[in-house]
Amino acid sequence: MNLDSIIRLSRRYGADSRYVLAGGGNTSIKQDNVMAVKASGVSLGTIDERGFVLLSLPKLINILEAPLSSDATDPEEIVLERLLASRLPGQTMRPSVETLLHALFPFRLVVHLHPALVNGLMCSVEALKRVPELFGEEAEVLPYTTPGYTLADRVRTLFRTRKAMGRCPIKILFLRNHGVFVAADNADEIDDLYRYIFDTLGKWVRPLPLDDDSHSVASKVKNGLPSEDIRVMIEAISSEFNVRFSFTLNSLLGYFLGSPEAFEPLSQPFTPDHIVYAGAWPLFLSQSAASDLKQIKSAIHEYIANHGELPKILAIQRTGIFGLGKDDNAAERACLLFQDAAKIAWYAQSFGGVHPMESEDADFIRGWEVEKFRSGVAANGLTSPSSESAPILKK
Repeated sequence: MNLDSIIRLSRRYGADSRYVLAGGGNTSIKQDNVMAVKASGVSLGTIDERGFVLLSLPKLINILEAPLSSDATDPEEIVLERLLASRLPGQTMRPSVETLLHALFPFRLVVHLHPALVNGLMCSVEALKRVPELFGEEAEVLPYTTPGYTLADRVRTLFRTRKAMGRCPIKILFLRNHGVFVAADNADEIDDLYRYIFDTLGKWVRPLPLDDDSHSVASKVKNGLPSEDIRVMIEAISSEFNVRFSFTLNSLLGYFLGSPEAFEPLSQPFTPDHIVYAGAWPLFLSQSAASDLKQIKSAIHEYIANHGELPKILAIQRTGIFGLGKDDNAAERACLLFQDAAKIAWYAQSFGGVHPMESEDADFIRGWEVEKFRSGVAANGLTSPSSESAPILKK
């Protein structure tokens, strides 16, 4: 199976920060009875043939057709086993959690992304009503559904309903608090559809604040921090909690860092990606609290007691955000995804305000084995997982 076209398409979108951050999203191509889909955790921007998994398309469809046992204690685990069994001989990597959904589209190419502009609508109060208004019958939108088998089964029902009504297969599928799937038979049409989506949404949102004052500072560069007090504070935190940091400030972040009330739209997660890489809940500190190292440490310990983990984002009023991680890459990735969340919150103002994930959905993603696997692959900085030796973790 020749993968050149899907590799080019994946890299092009993966290298464009308007569409992809932290390598997120997934792509697929179908030929006869075979589908190649991006492996879990692989970065779109640098993907090569090793980053795709080849699977039997009939076997994938059969997973959705075959009923699950009524006494199955963990349906997703059973589906995962069937998914791995659908790989062609010699294939060892773990396919994307969205593989079944890719298989449902009756088109050669599928490109699933999480652009901030799209999620400005998808993570807004008006998401479900505005898609029909803006895109008519050319697109569908679904409420938030857990990625994987549950989402694929819901989409299968949607597709069957449309077919029974005599309507054409859709090429654009919006998912609340998630992103968008775009499907077509050639790359040019994929590009046209994404251009159509961006042009349509661009007419409704306010432009982002200018970022000519944007700057970032990594752990190894201390002299770009706002003040000596901040430098002392973050170095003490880095040492005590054994983390690296990345500092970022720009006009957009400054808009939300003005007060606790201004920061409220960013206080809860928007999508699974934000939970995986930037944490479910940032820790916001007032300027006065941030000036007292004891208060900062106390706040972090309280956060750990409440959530069972360190915060990945430390937001300081009128100062900036610190991404915290076990290494520089993880810290920088946290900042990157939190900036994306700020863009989403900004765009959502044009659609009735933000609509974050429900707390039970966020908790599920935090503990979901699939997301632990994906974040683990990304943390190792792999372009493609080397083998199935990447563990199948339990919840």
